[in-house]
Amino acid sequence: MRLLILPAFLLACLGFAVADDLSTLGGAAFKNAQVIRYDADGVVVKHDGGTNHIFWKDLPATARHRYQAEARKQKDEEIQKLKQDLARAEAEAARLKPDDGRPDTGKESKKPGDSTPLHSAGSSGRPVAELPPLKPDDIVDVLELVEQFKSDPPGAERRYRKKTFRVQGVIERFESRLFVRKYDVILESQDRFFRVVAAFDYPNDYMAIYSKQGGKTLVGKPAENKEITLMQAGQAVILQGTCRGARDTQIVFTGCAVVR
Repeated sequence: MRLLILPAFLLACLGFAVADDLSTLGGAAFKNAQVIRYDADGVVVKHDGGTNHIFWKDLPATARHRYQAEARKQKDEEIQKLKQDLARAEAEAARLKPDDGRPDTGKESKKPGDSTPLHSAGSSGRPVAELPPLKPDDIVDVLELVEQFKSDPPGAERRYRKKTFRVQGVIERFESRLFVRKYDVILESQDRFFRVVAAFDYPNDYMAIYSKQGGKTLVGKPAENKEITLMQAGQAVILQGTCRGARDTQIVFTGCAVVR
């Protein structure tokens, strides 16, 4: 039964591709051709007569440009996924740093002129009540922040609510707001039902700011007929804002700005 399901599934996937009659510059014709793989030197197409590899140089200009654009889009998506996975892995590795209770003399020093410490002020597994006083330029990892609000809500509220500090994480998506000049940046969380929401105000020099590609890209419009990409999902960022505490399943920050 499984042997029957797998070919059917593959055929269904191929069905999403557009089938075209394709002719090469050398005169070879392929009926109902569908691209099933993009290679560095060309494409592999499935057609009524079988499967063939076609070099880029053998494709007509229109087909070559279209397929290369699709190949670049596919690679861009793969790169964004790899960046997102890397940022998530780095954040998780930071949380696994051992804490033996001794003073940490191995922390990286600040760069000249940079007031932001290069270490996380997260819990490292300690109870919220035992953490040192929070300062505005302290950086708290979003994964640790969510864990603290889940494991000790009263303690997390006392430590973070109405405090201004920095939080680092990976952008999951963007959400625009209607009728107000504000937008939200949603950070990735290890808990799909608990998220960190950072609220931003429009800069004065932008006519509008809105999301595209299903909330995965944030763009700004400084002038008519001009659009600038501001941030993208999968991007690792450090934000600074004022924590308003937990509201239902959200940890909300207001007055936010991107530090780096």
